[in-house]
Amino acid sequence: MPHESAPATVVILARVPAGTTAEEFAKLDDLQRRRSAAVTWVVDGADLDRFAAQCPAARSALALDADCMRSRQDLRRVLGRAQSASPALDAVVVVGGTAIVHRDVLVDSGIRTAVVERFDETSRGSRRPAPGGWPCRSILWGLWEVEASPAKTAGMIGRWIPWGGHPTAGSLTVISIAAQGAGTRDLVDRLSRAIDRHTGAGHAARFALVAELPAMLGSVGQPQGGSVLRAA
Repeated sequence: MPHESAPATVVILARVPAGTTAEEFAKLDDLQRRRSAAVTWVVDGADLDRFAAQCPAARSALALDADCMRSRQDLRRVLGRAQSASPALDAVVVVGGTAIVHRDVLVDSGIRTAVVERFDETSRGSRRPAPGGWPCRSILWGLWEVEASPAKTAGMIGRWIPWGGHPTAGSLTVISIAAQGAGTRDLVDRLSRAIDRHTGAGHAARFALVAELPAMLGSVGQPQGGSVLRAA
């Protein structure tokens, strides 16, 4: 497992609202450039073309719902269109509580990381070990599945806390953030709060993109050196 003195790792996933305009994409890109934290933008397939054109330097993951995975053919078609728009795409986020299906199609399409709201009941054990406490498993070789925790609101109105307390040393926390309501203003506000929580003096967390997790986990499940991490 990770050494106790290792910093906590935080992965932030932000769901871009469907139909986001070019102007709103620009605001998200500005946030990405101004803040020193890594953010993975979760984008619907219908918006990926415009997002990739508007924010070419931003890393994205494809949102997959039940309709995208009705059949192997549907999933291949969705992934093919998405990777035509964003050739570097190698991560997906399964939304709406849908379980992962057709894992082999994901692997064949070059997807290395799949984020879920919760692990399904697949009985097969993980083919590769993950560090203790890291919500990751590999049911099929070539694909890491990662469990994300939704951001939660607690206490007084306006006090936004993704989880109780700061993450412990050597741990991995994956936070899923979505806007409440139309547009991106709420998303930008929630992201800023999440980033602020892990930056500044006294915070040992480091940020990583979801696509960086396979390299960090490594072939034996040990996070590798800090070169892929962005210090808070």
